[in-house]
Amino acid sequence: MLLTPFQTADKIHRIMCKTGIPTLDSLLDGGFERGLVYLFYGSECLHTDLLRAAVHAQLPLTSGGFSSPTIMIDSSNVVDMVKLRDLSFQLGLEPESVMDMIYISRAFNSTQTYDLVINHLDEFFERIPAKILILPGLIDLFINEGLESERTRQMTHLAARINAFTLRHNLVTLISTRINNTHKKYPPVGRTLASSAQVHIHVDETPMRIVYSLTKHPSLPIRSESLLKLGSAFGTTLPLDYFFSDK
Repeated sequence: MLLTPFQTADKIHRIMCKTGIPTLDSLLDGGFERGLVYLFYGSECLHTDLLRAAVHAQLPLTSGGFSSPTIMIDSSNVVDMVKLRDLSFQLGLEPESVMDMIYISRAFNSTQTYDLVINHLDEFFERIPAKILILPGLIDLFINEGLESERTRQMTHLAARINAFTLRHNLVTLISTRINNTHKKYPPVGRTLASSAQVHIHVDETPMRIVYSLTKHPSLPIRSESLLKLGSAFGTTLPLDYFFSDK
């Protein structure tokens, strides 16, 4: 009987897709890894990052993309066509072609969210060969409607379903929340979803920069990287007559 040699974890080949943000790529040692669930929380500017990921995934493999469409179940109304257009231009892609490859299903309450994830994900991926799944505001509707026993049970079922589905289809799954939380180490999504997401990324925004903090990862240390905002400056030059005006 032939025995396969033992391989350590550092020799496992990881399939990555760049995020489209060099700072976030550096934080994650290359980008999003297939087979993992990423949980984003913090400042609402993170939703632009999710839209950028949906566009960036369409780039060819040689450019750090997946050459893949994106499936999105939007429970937080984050889809912005103007932003998608601008992101497409930034990457040198045709906006109409990009939008044709982003498949969006809207959910307006927790019941619809639960039904789409539990009963329709298989159907979506049978029709669309996507490698990235985005679930913005997945848990927000459940929290806003009140976490009674049935919704808590559904949240647990959703977390297990998403984790198993991501692993079976070797996807990149991105989840986000709009719920405010002052403590960056504890995402405000409940223990079940927090534990099932292998990677946690807290996004903080100041007037001058965006700070990405990796608060949980199966192989990388907890750390932070910051991105200087475009157009930000440490000072502002004012005309001399500003100081002598009546106002």
